[in-house]
Amino acid sequence: MIRGIGVDIAATERFDNMSDRLLSRLFTEEEIKAAPSKASEYFASRFAAKEAFAKAMGTGIKGFSLSDITVREDENGKPYLFLTGRAEALASGLVLHLSLSHEREMAIAMVVAEDAQ
Repeated sequence: MIRGIGVDIAATERFDNMSDRLLSRLFTEEEIKAAPSKASEYFASRFAAKEAFAKAMGTGIKGFSLSDITVREDENGKPYLFLTGRAEALASGLVLHLSLSHEREMAIAMVVAEDAQ
């Protein structure tokens, strides 16, 4: 059964020339190291994924840190959420599905949370 759906969009320009200090508050070290040359699209999509997770959980960004969420890719390039800390506890018993897309100025993410069976 689906327990939550979250969608978020982010403007890529918000991530142009972002300070290292702010990057480290919003993203994990793993995400920062993996950023490609088109970093603004990459960071915008990852930020949208974290916001979409919060919306799917129905909590907003409360009770967990953005650094509890890392967007990773499987061997086929499919993105997924790797959770630690309070975010992991919040999603206990759920399977999360993540979809990302971006086009120059905008990035979008959708998270669907369903019961694990």
